[in-house]
Order: sequence, then C-alpha cells, then structure tokens
Amino acid sequence: MECLSCPDMTLADWGQNLMAKLGGRRFPLSASFEVTERCNLDCVHCFINHKGGCPWQKSGELSLIEIKTILDQMAEAGVINLLLTGGEVFIRPDFVEIYRYAKRLGMLVMVFTNGTMINERIADHLADLPPYFIEVSTYGHTRETYEHLTRVPGSFNRYRRGFELMIDRGLSLGLKTVLMTINRNEISQMKSFAESLDVPFRYDGMIWPRLDGGLQPLKVRLSPEEVVNLDMEDHQRWTNFIQMHREKKDLYPRREMVYSCGAGYYGFHVSASGQMSMCMMARQPAYDLRGGNLKEGWDFLEAVRNKKRILDTPCQTCKAAMLCTQCPGWSQMVHGDDETPVEYVCEIGHLRLQYTSSIQQS
Repeated sequence: MECLSCPDMTLADWGQNLMAKLGGRRFPLSASFEVTERCNLDCVHCFINHKGGCPWQKSGELSLIEIKTILDQMAEAGVINLLLTGGEVFIRPDFVEIYRYAKRLGMLVMVFTNGTMINERIADHLADLPPYFIEVSTYGHTRETYEHLTRVPGSFNRYRRGFELMIDRGLSLGLKTVLMTINRNEISQMKSFAESLDVPFRYDGMIWPRLDGGLQPLKVRLSPEEVVNLDMEDHQRWTNFIQMHREKKDLYPRREMVYSCGAGYYGFHVSASGQMSMCMMARQPAYDLRGGNLKEGWDFLEAVRNKKRILDTPCQTCKAAMLCTQCPGWSQMVHGDDETPVEYVCEIGHLRLQYTSSIQQS
C-alpha cells in the first residue's frame, strides 16, 4: 500500500534523482563482480569457457575472505548496484554465503546464472533474502537446441527445473539469450515462454572472441545483416534505435576520449582473481586488489577514464556512432589496443544507420 505522505518511487526515478544530486561527479555507483570464471556448462559461444573442475583456474580465484573484504570496500566506497556473475556463480559452494553477505551490506544485488544448479535449498536461501533481480540465461526453447549449444546432456531439464523453483518462490526473474546460428530460429518461442510467465526477456546477437584469444565462438555468430534484421523484427528495440538516431544523430562521443560510456565513471568490474578494470569486456589495464584496496583502484581507473584518443580512426566522426556498440573492449579483444575499430561491429552500426535513416525519410 502506498503511503499518502511518502508516494512510491520507481527504481528508475530514484536512480535519476541520485544522479542529479551527483551533479556529473565521478562516483562508483555500480560494480560487476565475477566470483568465478568456471562453469558447469560448455557453451560453444562462451568468451570465458573454463571447465567447472579446472584446478589451476580454481586455485587462482579469490577466497571467501578476500571476496568479503572487497565487498566491504565496495560498500564503504558507496557502491549501490552490485552484479554477481561468472562463469556460473553457483559452482562455488560458498556462493550463497557471498550473496547473503553482499545483501546484508545494503546493496541492490543482481545475480546472473544459467539456473542449472538451483535446487530447493538454494532457492529457499534466495527467497529468504531476495535479490533485486536474477537473470537466467536460456540457450534455446527445445532440449535439442539448448543442449546442442551447451554441450552438456541433461542441462535443459536442470535449467527448467531451477527456473521453476525460483518462479514458485516469487523471485524477481528475467530471461536472456545470446542469439547465434544454432538458436536463432527459436527466438520467438523463447520470448513467448518468458511472456507466458510474465518475466522480461532480452537477447544479444553480438558474440565476442574468447578472453584467451580463441576465435571459436565466431563460428556460430550471426552475420551483421541477420543481427540488424532481428533488431527490426523487435518493434520496441527498433523504435528505440530510431528515436536515438533522431535525438542524437549529431553527437560524436568518440571524437576525443577513449571511453564514452559510464565505465570507470559510475561503474567498474572485478574479475575472479581480483583484477579491477573498467568493465567486464575492457579488462586492461587492471589494478590488482590483492595488492591494494578499492579506493586506490578507483583512483587508478580515473587515469584510464581520462585517456584521450591517439589514433586517427573513422569512429571520431562516424554518423553511426549512437547506433554502434564499438568500444575499447571490442578493440582490446580483436586488435589488442583501445581504439582500432572492429569491422564486424562497424558493419552493424552502419546498417542500423542506413535503415533508420531510410525509415525517417519515407
């Protein structure tokens, strides 16, 4: 029931009010924390792809005590929004303790999971201290497609069971998928499944190379034309692109600075080994939290954030800038620097520009 003297406020409105009070000042509002890079699945598209039992990967992960120390420092610094992600977070036997610790520090906690390791006990723990949001990855609507992609027999039933357990407990859930050649034809079914349960659904068609330099995921990624066609099939998504182009077509965010997003300004990322970087994809340079503290790491990222462009690239004056996801993370993954454009990303941006412009002119 709404209090008559204190009207309800949506989280979006609350966030806008908070940002307004910051007055454009740099502040660590949000963090993503990768508590493990290991996973119980073996998805063909994964940009990390470390096996669940990988001993050298497990040995390099932050301990529970180290994670709690970093969480304490996050809370002290003012972090409000916290994403706990992996790998698969529940592959850590201590993840529930990590999660509950973060919740008790007062942060709005979001969890990314594939849902396959959720059992009655875990679901009860989550219901006892509910997260702000849990986003579950789905890789296909049918068992055949899902397990073709995850390469783990029986994973489809475990995912569905985990999802049902959380639905039954009234947890705030969403579904997301990465679209590729294997599951592209099931997007409408995945979306309808989400709608039938009244949970939000989102997808991404942008597949990255692996962190270790491997190009295996690119074998299943969609062509730029397919990605943009999917954009156009989603009415709300395409309407947003048209509106963005109409309102911001004369902006050139990459003209001077390397970073034009909120990375390192309102948010940051911490890897499973304690490396603090601008975001989940732009991992270099990084500050080692095992050898310092979060405040020093945030100061370190300020210098990264203030880097000016040194390469003369088309991105600086590109008319597709506001419709394009080109960023230092993409450049690092493909070219090993912060600025060189990635052709695949460019093609998608220019196709969006071409189609949005033609629609507005018609």
